[in-house]
Amino acid sequence: MPNRNLQFVTLSGVPVSITDLKWPFHPSTSGSDWLVLHGRVDLLGSAEGLHAEVAVGMTQTMKEALGSVAEEHAENLVVNSIRKTIDNGQLSFLKSGKLQPVHVTSRFYSFITRKIQFPAQSEDDVRELIKRRVFWLGKTAPTSVADSYDCQYVNLAREKMLELAKQVAGQGLIKLDGENATASDWLLQQEPAMLAAMQKGVDAGKAATKVTA
Repeated sequence: MPNRNLQFVTLSGVPVSITDLKWPFHPSTSGSDWLVLHGRVDLLGSAEGLHAEVAVGMTQTMKEALGSVAEEHAENLVVNSIRKTIDNGQLSFLKSGKLQPVHVTSRFYSFITRKIQFPAQSEDDVRELIKRRVFWLGKTAPTSVADSYDCQYVNLAREKMLELAKQVAGQGLIKLDGENATASDWLLQQEPAMLAAMQKGVDAGKAATKVTA
């Protein structure tokens, strides 16, 4: 499968492009029993080319729980683990390419339901995510407001995501057509707030520990 340009916005308001996931997972060369997948995360809109080179590490427990770590089964989990690492202030965007860790562990998995399970988010936080996603990704072309990545990321069903998107549209912030949306002029006028949220999210990762996996 050819490498794709995957664009997302984190809950903390950081717009990113995940451009170079080097599938498949491979055994760690450090002697541990982790599986590793390398990739690159670019900060969208960065004039300085700020980015993060990541080593996504998956535990054997997670591998066994998932049953398959092939791209078609594990890509959502990898993408959302990267987003959570940014949300937690544990990934730093740099001009250099020093490798930083992203951990895929059992905290993102329910052994009761035997399914991937990210933390549930409040409706207010999800509406804010939808606004930020459409601001960054829906300026010139429609962007989905209920794709499988975001549904997993906020632990909500597609139908609930669409319901919340309709509420945001009802506020005049986005123009909704089915499950795709573009930014309204009113939303575009909120650029200072969007940039402030992005900067806050980026600054949170500046003190992140940088470890080569």
